Amino acid sequence: MMKKYQQIYHDIKRKIENGQLKKGDRLPSIRTLSQTYRCSKDTVQHALWELTYHNLIYPVAKSGYYVFEGRVQKEKPLDFSLSGYHNIAYEDFRRCINETLIGREKDLFNTYPNQQGLTELLESLQHQLEDNAVYSKIDNIIVTSGVQQALYILTQLTFPNKKSFFLLEQPTYHRMNELVHRQNLPFLTIERDFKGINWAKLEELFKTRQIKCFYTISRYSNPLGLSYSKQEKEKLVELAAQYDVYIIEDDYLGDFAHTGDLPLHYYDTADKVIYLKSFSASLFPALRLAGLVLPQPLLQRFLDYKKLIDYDTNLIMQKALSLYLDNGMFAKNLRFLKNVFQKQMQQAEENLKAVSDYSDYRIAPQSVVLKLAADINNPQRLKESKDWHFLEEYYLENSNSNYLRLAINERLSDNLKKLFSSLQTD
Repeated sequence: MMKKYQQIYHDIKRKIENGQLKKGDRLPSIRTLSQTYRCSKDTVQHALWELTYHNLIYPVAKSGYYVFEGRVQKEKPLDFSLSGYHNIAYEDFRRCINETLIGREKDLFNTYPNQQGLTELLESLQHQLEDNAVYSKIDNIIVTSGVQQALYILTQLTFPNKKSFFLLEQPTYHRMNELVHRQNLPFLTIERDFKGINWAKLEELFKTRQIKCFYTISRYSNPLGLSYSKQEKEKLVELAAQYDVYIIEDDYLGDFAHTGDLPLHYYDTADKVIYLKSFSASLFPALRLAGLVLPQPLLQRFLDYKKLIDYDTNLIMQKALSLYLDNGMFAKNLRFLKNVFQKQMQQAEENLKAVSDYSDYRIAPQSVVLKLAADINNPQRLKESKDWHFLEEYYLENSNSNYLRLAINERLSDNLKKLFSSLQTD
């Protein structure tokens, strides 16, 4: 069944194509269209944005929307690059912010604080999460001012299992390491490398130590770009349920996972997985909003603490993100970004093959990680080499093995050639 915004889109498109609406004609106002089609203004705006995206109409500030200067408007070829995506994402989100501010003064000035999040965004997030196999009641979703705030609050809470130790995979997200170090929180670590994680050791830690929660990045881990297999995910949630350990699943690059590569949360039947959803990688870093799916026993504790440090998460940005998700812009731009990353990752693979038959590596969106061969796997030797000033920029600390991480950009090919030349020389 055709959605209402699609009906509006096709009706206006048909009128343009058959000449009922001619070049330069002004479309009816959003208010008029919403009354005509008996729908919300947001639904009309969604249709108008689709028409704008396909170069059928264009907006004029403080005036409205007009038919393009010609019935057959040739679309410009898309710039399939990261900069091209950034331009599109910025412009689309700017429109959402503008729409949030226009005619919504009463909403903004009369909305009472809701620590859980704006109702419209919670509903949008629920649908977005479902599209990514994260199924949750809306009451279990909380909006925070970025993942960092969510992680900080989680480190302050007493968990229902009454245990005290955080367990962190290593290497991992540097800010999570900083959180436990700077607060002098009790924590343990377990290595997760190209061979995976030591499951016997993990179970031993779960069984014998007071592990309150295990922080892990299930898909495209930071910084190594590792992903658990389906069997590993099932095993991890099974161990968590067996030994009463919570899992913090940071899924910051989950939007770019392969089809069938589902989040840990999907396999959790014991309500032990805390799921974190960030929009920094798929939209832009400046958008400090994140979605958090919490097990029921942690909900009120989290909200009570959030009230102490955050009067309210930015309402304007929450409403803009809700519009961005609901009007299809996020899905459209995510498809674009996936295309960009796929091409970049393919190019990185070709660059690696060109410099060496190097098998021990992982390629993730925006980065490639190399594990150094055994004969040069010596930190002291690397630091004494004549090219350490070059290697240091890419060297990853906090691991029992030696890894180099390079950004996937226009300099990747040259950096790889220089890297392998320096390693072979030394």
